[in-house]
Amino acid sequence: MSVDIVSTAVPRELAVDLATTPFSRRGSYFAVSRVADPSLRAPDQHEHGVYLRTVRGDARHREILRLLLDGGADAMSETTAGRLVLRHDGTAVEVVLDGPGRAYLRVTGGSVTLDFRAASQYDAVLPERDGVWRFVDSGANRNYRLRVTGGTARFDARWDGIRNSEARLRVTPGDTDGFATGSAVIVIDEYGSAVRDDRPAPVADVAAAAQADFDAWWRLHGGDQRGDPRLDDAVRLATFVTWAAIVPAGGLLRRESMLMSKNRMTNVWSWDHCFNAMALWRNPDAAADQLFAVFDHQDEHGCLPDYVNDAGVERNFVKPPIHGWSIGHLMDRGGLTADAVAALYTPLGRWTDWWFAHRVYSDDGVPSYNHGNDSGWDNATTFGVGVPVQSPDLLAYLALQMRTLGRMADALGRRTEATAWRTRADATIRMLCERFWVDGRFVARDTRTGAVIDADSLITLMPLVLGELLPAEQRAASVERLFNGGYLTRNGLATEPLWSPLYEADGYWRGPIWAPSTMLLVDGLARAGYADLAADIRDRFVDTCAAAGMAENFDAVTGAGLRDRSMTWTASVFLTMVSERAAAHPV
Repeated sequence: MSVDIVSTAVPRELAVDLATTPFSRRGSYFAVSRVADPSLRAPDQHEHGVYLRTVRGDARHREILRLLLDGGADAMSETTAGRLVLRHDGTAVEVVLDGPGRAYLRVTGGSVTLDFRAASQYDAVLPERDGVWRFVDSGANRNYRLRVTGGTARFDARWDGIRNSEARLRVTPGDTDGFATGSAVIVIDEYGSAVRDDRPAPVADVAAAAQADFDAWWRLHGGDQRGDPRLDDAVRLATFVTWAAIVPAGGLLRRESMLMSKNRMTNVWSWDHCFNAMALWRNPDAAADQLFAVFDHQDEHGCLPDYVNDAGVERNFVKPPIHGWSIGHLMDRGGLTADAVAALYTPLGRWTDWWFAHRVYSDDGVPSYNHGNDSGWDNATTFGVGVPVQSPDLLAYLALQMRTLGRMADALGRRTEATAWRTRADATIRMLCERFWVDGRFVARDTRTGAVIDADSLITLMPLVLGELLPAEQRAASVERLFNGGYLTRNGLATEPLWSPLYEADGYWRGPIWAPSTMLLVDGLARAGYADLAADIRDRFVDTCAAAGMAENFDAVTGAGLRDRSMTWTASVFLTMVSERAAAHPV
């Protein structure tokens, strides 16, 4: 979706903290972040400040340069979707991004110093000609070209015999080359396959075009949602997080794709992309692109990768097969075209069959997770005794996937295949209940011995995602356990019961609240006839996000945001839930 009209309205400031939410834009591999918290710093990064960073998939070191206003690392920031403004005393630096690898810095007032992060013996900063410098940034696997127009530039570098142990470029505004009096413009280009020697566009025009693109995205995916006006700022932030995390087609990404984050988790993971696709249902082409970003890399056996980015594909692990569930969700809302459904049918069937062809290790016919990473619940307590593990959630997801394949086959006129998929789904649900329903609850088993694993992780309640397809006995008992088993807090669903000796407030999948588990269970509960409970859990999660931001996960007791604080699947789930709540309670 492109935007050609540049808005003349005054852009609305976003409630963005650069220490948690990077400034970026759709289509850019650059991001600007404030490094203040030691836990967020790269291993070799020890200085606080505001950094221009790369989110390229092959970058070993993401910080390119630090922005020092008047020689200092402290600066106030103001953020709109199209422009970031850093201020210190009378100095201002406007940061505007354009295309995959161009950044503009417009300096007014005092001066800005670009502190190059030359961390390796293979890094070098060198002058090419007057007003043009090159940064050979081996840690980022890129070269960067910098051009200064207007004002004066002073380059100071120290060569220690092997590398630049220090390199800084100080730019002081002037009134040359047609730029406004008292300003200078620095253009930073990623120097890759193409060199951009064109005259830089006016900074204001680039910022206005970015703002217009965001405004159109917000109107489509967030701005038209009715409901609680107290959520307006959170909806706008979530919409920005999703929009700004998008990178263009190129390299191994064959279509425009939404990264998990432009902090550190700069990949498209093979279940995260499902939630991001679901939030884009109003634009079926965009939703399909998010799904195909991973299906584009399905291997010859039918397996999907763990993740993909522009530079690489990870295949050591997989992620749970929730793809059928998400495709069904999109089909329910008209979020996929008939052509997309047709194109996804065979790959989804191959992905389903892969689990039974390559992950069944015994005569019982039950597929296994090789590691917690395969489940998406990396360190859940079900994996505490070792691997491989037969987990009840896996069969539930596969059964739902088969049901969706039946729907897709019907839509394609393949009646015999549709019947076969539904028959397999019913058999998979029977297998789930016969093998994993023990003493009134679902359990996980050790694949090698068949022994029940003593664990109370919320993952053992995920068969509730089956909704009305789960038999009545298992459905009622599981809902009772979910409601009274120590999982439900005022902020949402903890992934480990609060009473568990293995519960950890910041224990990743051993306690914190997560967006994906919440959405899967809310959807299953609603379809199972527990609409009030589903709405209650949904509202608790929405309120938690509104208060704490779009964090990777949340402290189950306090609601505080944890880990990466700018995650697209959290933002996508939040937007989806806000939309569904507004539809259920129209103004």
